[in-house]
Amino acid sequence: MPTIVFEASALGPAVTAEAGAGRLIDVCDDARASIVFSCRDARCATCRVEIVEGEQLLDPPARGELELLERLGAPPRLRLACQAVLRAGPGLVRLRAVTGPEG
Repeated sequence: MPTIVFEASALGPAVTAEAGAGRLIDVCDDARASIVFSCRDARCATCRVEIVEGEQLLDPPARGELELLERLGAPPRLRLACQAVLRAGPGLVRLRAVTGPEG
């Protein structure tokens, strides 16, 4: 079971959670992490997160997520929390909320 660390940001304090396999946005909800989101289906990009550590514990981006991130010119370390899927197994994933237009 991965440990997910949401780093402190302008939106709120750091939060740590244990998570099973599944969508990262569900972990955000359960842990009450300060990640902003709206649509939950790769349309708005408000839930962008920077993967600081543990990228190997996430499935590669699916087509919809990848297309939106490419349109935004986002660097490879950015993902959409509503689309990123955690893999089962031990490890650490550290995330940072992206709160502005920069990536």
